[in-house]
Amino acid sequence: MQRENEDKSARGYAIRKKRYKRTRILLVLILLLVVAAIGVMALYSIYNRSYHGYKVIKSTDIKGETTVGYLSFGSSIIKYGKDGAIAYKQDGKVQWNCSYNMSDPVVDVCDNYVVIADRGNKQIRVISSKGKVDEYSSEFNIVKVEVAGQGVVAALMEEGNSNYIKLYDLEGNVLAEKKTGVKEKDSGYPMDISLSNDGTKLAVSYMSITDNEIISRFGFYNFSDVGKNHSDQYVGGFNCEKGSIATRIEFVNNDTVCVYKNSGFELYKVKEIPKLIKKIPIKEKIKSIIYNSLYTGVVTEANSESDKNLLLYNLSGKCILDKQIKLNYKKIFLINKELILYDDLTCNIIRVSGKLKFNYTFDGDITDIYPINNLDRYYLVSESKISSVQLKD
Repeated sequence: MQRENEDKSARGYAIRKKRYKRTRILLVLILLLVVAAIGVMALYSIYNRSYHGYKVIKSTDIKGETTVGYLSFGSSIIKYGKDGAIAYKQDGKVQWNCSYNMSDPVVDVCDNYVVIADRGNKQIRVISSKGKVDEYSSEFNIVKVEVAGQGVVAALMEEGNSNYIKLYDLEGNVLAEKKTGVKEKDSGYPMDISLSNDGTKLAVSYMSITDNEIISRFGFYNFSDVGKNHSDQYVGGFNCEKGSIATRIEFVNNDTVCVYKNSGFELYKVKEIPKLIKKIPIKEKIKSIIYNSLYTGVVTEANSESDKNLLLYNLSGKCILDKQIKLNYKKIFLINKELILYDDLTCNIIRVSGKLKFNYTFDGDITDIYPINNLDRYYLVSESKISSVQLKD
């Protein structure tokens, strides 16, 4: 009898212990879910907060320095001019400095490299994020340059009635080249070029005249092993419809090309050979083109400059935002999931959801605004200084 009681007591203890363990696990899970829910709500609040002011964290005086423009370079900002380029860090210190003498510098950035070239001349500088400079000269006068993520440069050049497109490595060696022009068979005058992030693919828009009629077309080249199986490494191309001109072409990411026309735009997947994703017709006059690696779109205007509309699409061609724009901006661009637009005094930052993140009218003129992080810090550039600022409610 005593043995039976002991067995029952042991079984009861084991059951109570098991039940206690299950209860403890359940309480821990509930606690974790509550903490996760609070975290999600906090993040949602942070990433959907509206700001109406700012505070200056650090300012760097640039008064008296010759400036052509600015561009965002990772978490730094580059000021470039006719006599050189300087990269500033968030604390205002100089990250690197590159001196040169150019009459009309043009720039492009991709990943860890920036290229600066002298339009109308032959100088090319390729600078890494660590400040290493590679310099060389092109064979002909430069019209446009683009850089890839490993420092490969595509240069559109001209000489007389002919145009040349060449790809260079960091030492200035020619990796690929193509001659074109209005008199060249099956080509035409190159309106624009774009290089993929990995430096293996090139997109070109052309314009030619056939039987006194203007023909606009665009083509794709592949300089990897895929292109070796195609004549001149040309892997495909398309003609624009009559009356439509492909004025601009862009690799918005490594495998997606957007062709911007006066009548709308087209998206192509170009992993190896080009395949149409979608055509998006635009009836209104196109004022601005915006894009990044996630989205693309246009700002259209009707009869007056004050009547503007923003149309934003994902890279499948689905419209995700249709919003009226009231600010008569001088600059607009798309970075991450934000649209930044501003005139000389007023700045609006709009999330891709359409919600207004920041609206502010400054006391003095502003030149440029670029994000430092994905939250609330930005570079604010005026004629006399570069400031890192934090947005405030």
